[in-house]
Amino acid sequence: MKKCETCNNWSPHIHYSFVGYCLKREMFYTNDFYCELFEELKIDGTIFWCKTCGSSFYIDEIEFHKDHEIFHCTYIDSSFREEIYEG
Repeated sequence: MKKCETCNNWSPHIHYSFVGYCLKREMFYTNDFYCELFEELKIDGTIFWCKTCGSSFYIDEIEFHKDHEIFHCTYIDSSFREEIYEG
């Protein structure tokens, strides 16, 4: 199913995983949104972020994260808490 959280261009926020940063649109979106830039998540590269474990790992450790939520990276922004709760 198409959703931001399954898109290759989306990085979940490290503390608020229901929202993330779109690398293509350079904006924040919730995990259930999607757009015409959607690309199915591909497991390629060397370093990944496991949302389930809350840690990064190398491709050779992928078998330990088989049924976990995996992303290419995570988004870290210390001021995001202030932005999300604005009226």
